[in-house]
Amino acid sequence: MSPKLKIEPTFSKAQKTDANILKKLIQEYYQFDNQSVSEEKIDSSLSFALEDNPYVSIWLIDIEDTIAGYFVIAIGFTVEAGGKDGFLDELFLRERFRGKGIGRKAINFAIDLCPRLEIQRLSLEVEAHNSRAQRLYEDIGFFPHDRLLMSYWIK
Repeated sequence: MSPKLKIEPTFSKAQKTDANILKKLIQEYYQFDNQSVSEEKIDSSLSFALEDNPYVSIWLIDIEDTIAGYFVIAIGFTVEAGGKDGFLDELFLRERFRGKGIGRKAINFAIDLCPRLEIQRLSLEVEAHNSRAQRLYEDIGFFPHDRLLMSYWIK
């Protein structure tokens, strides 16, 4: 039996020059997740995030010179956590890279970034039907709250 190949992703903070590949990845993510987000919102979000913004960072996940996916960390504030609060807003891997431990490594990288970003707590949301992702997050140490995340769209 041959030894299992060890896949080691590298992570790089997205720059303005990455806008086109990020747009494609974001569109793939929303298609995978059966959600509809306008091209205008994607463009606006990327413009905001890629301007050396202290409130958000987007990270590309690279496997052997191939972009495998991305994740976003949004930074807020909460008294409950004692300061800065991070939100793993999106984590997406292209299909051929799923189930290989890359998502786990990306999350651990995001967790390791938190002290450098002075983040006290990292949260995320997961689709209720995505039990596979829920198990992964819980295995890493995330836990469900007794609260519901609620949203209000500002017009």
